[in-house]
Amino acid sequence: MENKLRGIPSGPQLLLVEKGAGLFSTVHHYEDGTEKQLPATTPAKDLIAAAEIDYRAYRREIKRLRDEHPLFAARLDIPMADFEDFVAEALLLPSMLQKVDPVSFFVLGELLDQALQREDDDSALFLLNAAEELLYVLEDPIRTQVCLRNILEMTFDGMERATQRERFEKLCRIYPQVSGLCDPASLPDVEQGQKVFRANSIFGLRMLELALYFQQDKQRIARCDYCWGWFIPKTKKVTRYCDRVTDGFPCKQRGARFKRNLVEDQDGALKLCNQLRDRMYARLLRWQDAAPGERDSLIPMDYGQYEAWSENARLARMEYLKGQLTAEEFLRRIDATHELESYEAGKAELVKETAWQCMVAGNFAFDAETHYPEVIQVLDLRAEEPKWELYTADDLRREDQKGHQSLRKRYGKA
Repeated sequence: MENKLRGIPSGPQLLLVEKGAGLFSTVHHYEDGTEKQLPATTPAKDLIAAAEIDYRAYRREIKRLRDEHPLFAARLDIPMADFEDFVAEALLLPSMLQKVDPVSFFVLGELLDQALQREDDDSALFLLNAAEELLYVLEDPIRTQVCLRNILEMTFDGMERATQRERFEKLCRIYPQVSGLCDPASLPDVEQGQKVFRANSIFGLRMLELALYFQQDKQRIARCDYCWGWFIPKTKKVTRYCDRVTDGFPCKQRGARFKRNLVEDQDGALKLCNQLRDRMYARLLRWQDAAPGERDSLIPMDYGQYEAWSENARLARMEYLKGQLTAEEFLRRIDATHELESYEAGKAELVKETAWQCMVAGNFAFDAETHYPEVIQVLDLRAEEPKWELYTADDLRREDQKGHQSLRKRYGKA
């Protein structure tokens, strides 16, 4: 495609070009003056798409090169043939991203070329250092995504009722080191003509998109309570669930159901209500199954009585959830047969900050994939009969995230 942008300096350039109506296109400007324009989209949509790119296979190949290639074997002399073979394999890896992440594919081509121009300093470790530099370059898309995900986690989670300004201020408090890079006030003023922004890196592109995102208020980034994915609500109303289909069910459908479980888990009065319901139903079954001569020792509970209790409990629960009844009033109303010893049942406090959130807030580049070991063995000396237990990285991550998880992970099978 011929270059359509005027005044662009020669050499490879990563550009973000305005297309109107809040849409921008990422443009790959090549050395020969040609360009490739990606489909126009909004900054919010592109940020979410960038956060969702699946790098798992790409990560595995980089790890395989680092862990298994003979270049890194412990020895005094490193054959040039091993280094050349390593370079040949490393240069093939960006092709894995050509379809799923064309921006990184374009940028890596230039960065790898620059790294290979490094002159031999005649040191014994030159080949190893050169190889490590190539691996560092290859990991650039992964590092950028890790930082972007942490920014989304700290800036948008739990901020559905906040304004764009409040979201940006939260980002500045937690990650002041990037606040200047994504400050909408730092964007150049363009009164006429097409806006063209130049990014110096993949990370720079994402920060530029964040600045453009904070500059507008027509779209906002929110987190789905069910699947934990990021999405853009269609209206200005508070929206808890996205339009995705997860595990074969719409998030809105499963989310609404599991949300009830969450409320009940966090509320002592609702737990007692469920226990009373279970007791009443068990009493009904015993009464129905018992022979007439055996019912003298049982508390009467036929279908009519059970239905009357259930309807009273349902209406009382609705009033309690609306704030029309206190916990004590709610329990007194549903305890028609005086089953409870006390009516003191306050709402349980939510966990304000999990270990996971502390780690993400404390380290802009926190990467769960490298933070947790693949497996550890633990001996719990507090147990009566201590024994060794194995914990995987997923086990450790779930433990750190406990109290701050998606409804799907908390109540589903996943």
